[in-house]
Amino acid sequence: MYFTHCNTLDELKAEYRRLAMKHHPDMGGDTATMQAINAEYETKFEELKHQHNATRDEAHQTNEAPADFIRIIEALLRLDGIEVELCGCWLWIGGETRKHKEALKAAGCRWSQNKQRWYWRPAYGVSSHHRGTQSLGMIRAKYGSQRFAANGREERTEATAERLTA
Repeated sequence: MYFTHCNTLDELKAEYRRLAMKHHPDMGGDTATMQAINAEYETKFEELKHQHNATRDEAHQTNEAPADFIRIIEALLRLDGIEVELCGCWLWIGGETRKHKEALKAAGCRWSQNKQRWYWRPAYGVSSHHRGTQSLGMIRAKYGSQRFAANGREERTEATAERLTA
């Protein structure tokens, strides 16, 4: 019903973020609708995760749980004045973050000095010893990007639009 057109984990996460911005009780939505979205997200996530892992070698499989993404999105929805961008499976957080520093830390976000933004990534399969040298622009070009404004409006970069229609 909500996620029928999602064919990858990245597409699923982007659609979940869009729906949460629209239907979350903290954003003026109702609890029953958000619970239905969460239940369908978890089911579809497990389906797509199984498909993803079936086509990857052991080093590139995911053990991420759908609850991880639900938890971070719910935490970010409570913070006013921030901008969230989904690039691949990472969230990049900008805007008025200084006043939310402790809340971002508590949600599991980290500060990137090079990119001057907070980020959140799933705990699976990413070495914490490697510091990326790619600019945020390079990351956007490689993985695509979706930005979400405070009103839930979505902005896609061309790389994302091309990737989603391919």
